[in-house]
Amino acid sequence: DPKPDKVFGVAFRTKPESSTGVPHILEHSVLCGSQKYPSRDPFAYLLKGSLQTFLNAMTYPDRTVYPVASRNRADFRNLMDVYLDAVFHPRAVEDEGWWVLRQEGWRYDVADSDDDPNNNDDDGNEGEWTATSPGERVPFVYKGVVYSEMKGAYSDPEDYMDRVTQSLLFPDNAYFYDSGGDPAVIPTLTREEFVAFYKKYYHPTNARLFVAGDESDVYHALSAADHYMTPMGYNPESRKDSVISYQQRKFSKPLSQRKPFAVAPSDDGNESSEGFMLCITWLLNTQPLSPMMELAWVVLDELLLGKSTSPLDKILRDSGLGEELIGGGLDNELLQSTFAVGMRGVKNREDIGTLEELILNTLHDLDSNGFTEDDIASSLNTIEFSLREGGGGLRGMEVFLGALTKWNYDLSPKDALVYEDALKELKDEIERTGSNTFQQMIRDFLLTNNHRVILELYPSTTLEAEKLQDEKIQAKRAQSKMNDKEYENVIEEGKTLKKLQAEEESSEVIASNPRLSISDIDKSPIEYPIEVEEDAFGSGIRLITHEVASSGIAYVNFGMDVSMIPYEDIELFPALISLMNEAGTSDMSDSEFRNYIGKVSGGVDASLQIISVKPTGWDDESKVLPGVNMLTMLFVGGKCTSDKISDLFDIFQKVLEDIDFENSHDIVRNALKSKLSSTKSSIASRGHSFVNTRIRGRYSVRNYVDEKLYG
Repeated sequence: DPKPDKVFGVAFRTKPESSTGVPHILEHSVLCGSQKYPSRDPFAYLLKGSLQTFLNAMTYPDRTVYPVASRNRADFRNLMDVYLDAVFHPRAVEDEGWWVLRQEGWRYDVADSDDDPNNNDDDGNEGEWTATSPGERVPFVYKGVVYSEMKGAYSDPEDYMDRVTQSLLFPDNAYFYDSGGDPAVIPTLTREEFVAFYKKYYHPTNARLFVAGDESDVYHALSAADHYMTPMGYNPESRKDSVISYQQRKFSKPLSQRKPFAVAPSDDGNESSEGFMLCITWLLNTQPLSPMMELAWVVLDELLLGKSTSPLDKILRDSGLGEELIGGGLDNELLQSTFAVGMRGVKNREDIGTLEELILNTLHDLDSNGFTEDDIASSLNTIEFSLREGGGGLRGMEVFLGALTKWNYDLSPKDALVYEDALKELKDEIERTGSNTFQQMIRDFLLTNNHRVILELYPSTTLEAEKLQDEKIQAKRAQSKMNDKEYENVIEEGKTLKKLQAEEESSEVIASNPRLSISDIDKSPIEYPIEVEEDAFGSGIRLITHEVASSGIAYVNFGMDVSMIPYEDIELFPALISLMNEAGTSDMSDSEFRNYIGKVSGGVDASLQIISVKPTGWDDESKVLPGVNMLTMLFVGGKCTSDKISDLFDIFQKVLEDIDFENSHDIVRNALKSKLSSTKSSIASRGHSFVNTRIRGRYSVRNYVDEKLYG
């Protein structure tokens, strides 16, 4: 790329000491103004006036990360300075920033009058309780950005399952606590604890800084960091106190738990048809794994669950016991790795035990019988390809976030990035022992490992109302402990916060936000070398080529215009694409064909794209396109090393001409069940997105078609 992204990031190891969510609240809060940039929301100004290619912050279970990226040098330096000032000089921990915790974390607010059917006040203050007699107190509710966000997270069954499982699996270390915050615990966070956590962990001694760019970018970043960090000195306690300890395997038998999750009643008012959920999660390591063993686990994860034809994946899907796989397999981003698998949409309570038994029996069978040479060769090639290729996003960002999986635990960041020796060692081990390497791992890490959590979630149509009632009781109990002065302080503080949020910032404050000038922007376009050849090789096909530095990897997309398909039939496209991506051929089963793809390529996928195009004769660039002219393209895309191009095109031909439709009914059924299950489960936490899709479909033909396909 002639203008690669420049990347800067700062990360702090933030070990949670409770489930108040203070790491998460601080992630939001430090971006609400700083000493040099006092605006209440410099983040919003950056989003509007920056050329950033990445601008965000993330809270992990044991670290908080602030990364930015831009291709423009002046913009990059602005972003870097704003983030450095934000994390080292935030207003949120100073007296003047008292309001930040109340806005971003949690606060008491006056309850909505709709909560009480007997409150019929008509004072013009619509929707808010008011006292009707001297000395009367109005009820409180909890509000706050993170508080509301985490209520949404806890209403998502899979998200909730992950959080509960983590707490159960790690009873003795920091992962027992939810760094994002448990809505039931967040309101116990005090300002003193908030400030103390910041001062304890947001120190240069406990920071990891990263920069990717040219030499001048690196020198500028080091100089800027030195300006902020050197005056703060060295604090060894900050680094020592943040160390994450290992959870040891201590369960004498697997830990089984049942928890409810909230669902809406069915349309007829009866119990929901949502179904049960089951997930089994293992704690894999109690000390650092060797680089070869870490890589072996990535390959084993691919062997078990990586493809629709992988044995554990396929057996569970074909069992009909549930609608969709959950768990995600291997998670190796933290100090200790876990492996999780299960299903959602289990219709009958009796099938929960059957599903658990099926998972364990499948692992026993694999321990006894192993994997075929084709299975191993395909999975190993897929993983090696992904390692050599990278993730396909911002390279600097991938390096930074990947390095933190080691760097955060005082190991060399290089350990997370260098793989050649481990790959060679694993290949030699497979050459020597074949499938036995993976069979032994299944035996040692899974089958004989009792430190695992078996979590069942069952649907409850009353849980949501129960939670809301608990919130009211919690807020009422807290208010009952307040004296009159404390109560009045809450009321006045709320009014002051609303006034502060409503008033416009001064011109001086707004002017303090960094901005780009016209001279900072390079007006010359980036020219990408593209060649277009009509009727390539006498085929009637238009060939477009673009030469890039790709380590010998070729990326190929073959597109076909399918715009002639009648509108009534377009909703069949998702099912067709599922078949193209998962089915076998006339001479190869689905498992054989997918293994063949894995052995000779980096992957092949079919996809659909709807592209808005200009009407014939449209020559007025100043007008908005009418939005009714579209091109619908079916793409088959893949990647391979340059010596495998002919094999890749052979695969394309099979996908387009030789898919075995007759013996693929299970694939369509499983795809539809999975789609239905994920859609139903996401309504509670992502209902706004469905509303947005439906509304957009009213005003655009393109969006209407999208809603027809994916709504």
